[in-house]
Amino acid sequence: MKGTLIAALAVVALAMAPKIASAQSVSIACEPSNFCFSDAQGVSYDTISWSANTFNTGAIFPANCTNKSFCRFYCPTRQGFINMTVNYSLGGQVVGSASSQVRCTAQDI
Repeated sequence: MKGTLIAALAVVALAMAPKIASAQSVSIACEPSNFCFSDAQGVSYDTISWSANTFNTGAIFPANCTNKSFCRFYCPTRQGFINMTVNYSLGGQVVGSASSQVRCTAQDI
């Protein structure tokens, strides 16, 4: 009886443990300009962070994108393409990441 209880508790503990997923579980989709959205299916995370390589476009991020599944930006003075990356982290360790190139313009296309 005691052995069965311990086995049952072990199964419950394993079922409740965080599930770490590979980068394939994170996706990013960017609109024609100035907006990216991300989704993480089956990934346990506590933080979403965004980063951008703006290639001297002067991209402006009017709001903090941290811990949001989307990020909005614009380039009022120099339009071009930027690379957006989203990272999903758990306990300070990146568990999934995705990147995309997107057009940055003065106004949404």
